[in-house]
Amino acid sequence: MKIRGYIGHVRVDDNWRVVEKVNVPDQLVEILKFNVEKGNQEARELGFSKLNGFAMMGSVKSLTFMKNEAIMVETEKADWQELFVHYVYMKGWLALGITLVILSMILYYMAFFTSYLDYFANLPRLYLPTILLIVGLIMIPSSKTKFSYRL
Repeated sequence: MKIRGYIGHVRVDDNWRVVEKVNVPDQLVEILKFNVEKGNQEARELGFSKLNGFAMMGSVKSLTFMKNEAIMVETEKADWQELFVHYVYMKGWLALGITLVILSMILYYMAFFTSYLDYFANLPRLYLPTILLIVGLIMIPSSKTKFSYRL
């Protein structure tokens, strides 16, 4: 993983069976299971339906858990913004949305300031960049998943 301070990670399924494990202790799954069950119990007591994730900060190592994936990082080197983007955004949709917006800006420039798109009539040469801009601007906010960042 390309997260600063990364030590290891573990992925579990809904039944707490290990799907993938890299450089983490074996008892980490039991710790995660206990913390999620306790957190869900406290969340229900507070009126929430469930716990989406949590972070445990230590003096040397820290642990984050969300979407059935726990990531262990070095506390001093960790970049919490990278962890936020890793957990909360679908990076493919975000990158594609940004790419479409940039492509539409290039096509707008070509339509207004160059002669490359002159073979179109006045309005149709703006249709494609406008559609790309709308789709790109819809994809950028929709790349955010339903989980919110509350660490």
